[in-house]
Amino acid sequence: MSTPVDYSGIRNSLQSILTGDALTSAARVYIEEDPQFGLADVQQAIIICLDGRTAPAAVQRIASGMRTQYHLQCVLVTVYFSMASFKDACDGRDTLLGNMELVLMKDRTIGGKAASSWLEGGPMFSVRNPQANIWAAVAETTLTIDVQAVNT
Repeated sequence: MSTPVDYSGIRNSLQSILTGDALTSAARVYIEEDPQFGLADVQQAIIICLDGRTAPAAVQRIASGMRTQYHLQCVLVTVYFSMASFKDACDGRDTLLGNMELVLMKDRTIGGKAASSWLEGGPMFSVRNPQANIWAAVAETTLTIDVQAVNT
């Protein structure tokens, strides 16, 4: 039986893992969305986006004609809003980011959807919306997920 990579299942599992853990359950978790309106009202959010995949030659097995092993890159964007200050927004982002990392380290197979996964980091920045007097701090984290497609 052929087994394609379950891209949708991986995204859904990540969302379930993040919303189901007390460390990250206070954050709103979005899948492949650009929540432009009202995001500041939720104060903290995690956005899950699949960003690409590679099939490095070094990880392909002898049966590569029937199997392809991929390194799927998933970008997790943590966002924290504050009306107090940049520092408050950055402190909230840092806490949410650290907690998200801990939660993802608990389940490296993403609920059995992957052989393994690892965190690779990413950029961090902060911005201010002068009209609304809101500061936002953002961190992007790349989660690389080791998966394979099998054609039998």
